[in-house]
Amino acid sequence: MTSLRGPGFDHVRLVAAVIVLLHHCRGLQYPDIRDDPLLHYSAGYMDFGRFAVVIFFAISGFLVTPGLLRTANVVDYAVHRSVRIFPGLIVNVVLTMLVLGPILTTYSLVSYFRDPQTYLYAKNILTLVVNNLPGVVATDGNPVSINGALWTLHFEVLCYILLGLLGAFGLLSRRNLLLASWCASYAIYVAIGMIPPFAAALSDRFSTFVSLFVYFGCGVLLYLFRARIPFSPVLACAALALLLGALPLGGGPVVMPICLPYLMMFCGLSVLPGKVPLKHDLSYGVYLIHAPILLAFSLIFPNMHIWWIGAAIVFLVTLVLAYASWIFVEGPALSKKKVASNWAHRCTKPIMALLRTRTPAQTAATERIGNLQS
Repeated sequence: MTSLRGPGFDHVRLVAAVIVLLHHCRGLQYPDIRDDPLLHYSAGYMDFGRFAVVIFFAISGFLVTPGLLRTANVVDYAVHRSVRIFPGLIVNVVLTMLVLGPILTTYSLVSYFRDPQTYLYAKNILTLVVNNLPGVVATDGNPVSINGALWTLHFEVLCYILLGLLGAFGLLSRRNLLLASWCASYAIYVAIGMIPPFAAALSDRFSTFVSLFVYFGCGVLLYLFRARIPFSPVLACAALALLLGALPLGGGPVVMPICLPYLMMFCGLSVLPGKVPLKHDLSYGVYLIHAPILLAFSLIFPNMHIWWIGAAIVFLVTLVLAYASWIFVEGPALSKKKVASNWAHRCTKPIMALLRTRTPAQTAATERIGNLQS
């Protein structure tokens, strides 16, 4: 695994986004969308929705590390991550709040726009999840979740921040230390999955972060140790066989964080998935947009209970909107990365200069050390 060969990662991410869409569409027919074939096969360990999410995290760890490691520039890294995440998110949240919400609400428009809950939904722009909009309720009158996919973005941003801190302190070059740290998070993850009293003693937020970071971190390590990890169809088949064999036996927490990231990196780096390169990366748009479209569909057609028919319609509408998002929002934003980076450098220049400026006490301490050495 010595180079970033092949454009297969766009394909893998798009497939993962579609899996999330299909997983959520099962709610049209089944009361518990988590109760799917993968959950049964894995002895209750993981459903298809979480499976797709951890694929995203593993790929992200692998793909965002090279730029940070190569330049060691945390400002550029932060700008590039922000430009990828926030433009599409902002447009999604604002249009959901100001267009879709008024269409679906049972309140009058005046009451809807006067309700403070309407504007609290904007907190999703900061990846602080707010699930409801006023008056948007199910047929039974209970509030409904507007966009159930947004919760992962908060933890993705946390992973990016942690990786940025590692880069800022020069720790990405200390691969063995990072490996040891990841092994600690892996041990916690296994304990959460296999020791219920231990899991119960931890906060849900911490457990969720660990359960996602372990995949992100494995992606980071796969890049850092790429010269030592073979890009091997045999090894990929062995990882798949181990995964398929361990899941029904309750070994998911042990094998999944290691085998799945390697399999995804193998698919992403392989030539086969990239035979037909994707011109546009629609995976993020599909991920962000599908849930509000599914909600609108379920409220407009409350008697549609054949999930795969609903999924087909939701997929087509989502794909069109994801394409529009890429053309008019995400693509143009990414094309301005250099401009945004230059602006960020100008804004942070005084702060960086201040951090490099020594205080009189620091100067005196340096002189004393020099005198002692001489």
